[in-house]
Amino acid sequence: HQAMAATSQQSGTEAGRMEQPVICGGMVLDTAGEGEDNATEVASGELEPEEGSNTWSSDAEAVDSNDLDETGAQRKDMPKSGIMSRSERKAYYGFCAQYFAVGILYGGIPSTVYPVFLGYLNVPSYVYASVTVISSLPWSFKFFFGLLNDTVSIMGLRRKPYMMIGWTMCGLFLVILFMTPLPAPYWCIDEETGDYIKKKTLPDGSHHAADPCHAEAAEMGGKYSILMMLAALGYVIADVAADGLLTEYAKAEPLEKRGSTQTTAYLTRTLGQACSSMFVGVFMNSKLYNGSFDWGLSFEQVCLCFALPAMLMVPISALLVHEPRATSDDGKSQFKCSEYFAMCWELLKSKAFFYAILYVFLTPVISGISTTAAGQVKISWAGV
Repeated sequence: HQAMAATSQQSGTEAGRMEQPVICGGMVLDTAGEGEDNATEVASGELEPEEGSNTWSSDAEAVDSNDLDETGAQRKDMPKSGIMSRSERKAYYGFCAQYFAVGILYGGIPSTVYPVFLGYLNVPSYVYASVTVISSLPWSFKFFFGLLNDTVSIMGLRRKPYMMIGWTMCGLFLVILFMTPLPAPYWCIDEETGDYIKKKTLPDGSHHAADPCHAEAAEMGGKYSILMMLAALGYVIADVAADGLLTEYAKAEPLEKRGSTQTTAYLTRTLGQACSSMFVGVFMNSKLYNGSFDWGLSFEQVCLCFALPAMLMVPISALLVHEPRATSDDGKSQFKCSEYFAMCWELLKSKAFFYAILYVFLTPVISGISTTAAGQVKISWAGV
């Protein structure tokens, strides 16, 4: 903010001269009264001059310094009232579609691990636990994908190209999963009921585990877990790019609506996650996957169903998503890596930010403690 000198006005009252507020360095200094120091700190861009005067109104839209070009004017390609404005409906639908698609795959792909690897392939418990971790492993690299987004642009864009790359990658590996049929199930199937034959009764009346028809199925889950991880890597890349665009949209929000963009994004993602979990719960509940229905979709068909929204997001990202272009002179990056890490280090030196990072780090470390017997508890004890 540049210092603004207040103009003096002559009033017709006995109070004499009254000075306009002086705005300097983000502070409003009210010099009215006898020696009263009424300094009020305001957020950057919170106040703007009213038409025809030098006074400032708190009802104006917030303008972040990052949204200004080299002349101090707001970028023309940044939504003036945020992504929620009526003029940005097209971009709004494209933006929400990103998070809805991420929710579908984030909730859908991990939901198939239990019926496929324990119900169908009957892998050992430690293998099932490993597959669960592997399928969500790409989320651990969000920082590096964010670094790539912020420092390397493609054709002047730092979000949309990575969205398209991520969705293409996700859809491709889901199609590969569709074209890679599962082996025959581990257990033998009762021809009358369609249930798996897991127990046999000996002549003395005792019960023992039945002999599997295809014992090698328990050792063939590796390639499916790798393909699922690569599909997850694709939608994580797209999600990181969407998160980066989310911060840019949030900066343009009016103060009275600040936070609406983030709330809408994650509400949309949660809705997609719930829809895909219900889809897997219903359509993969056949007896072939240790369910109770006589009908259902195969794992390959479910993968194809998930590939459709992933592939559909490629043209949606290209045509509907609105992204401000990178502002660097060379058009390749906005930040150098050295500048990026220096900025991160400055943030980490803040005590409040460091505690927030510590909380985000320790929460999954503690809540993620589990046992490899969890899968067997569900399938053997709970019978689900």
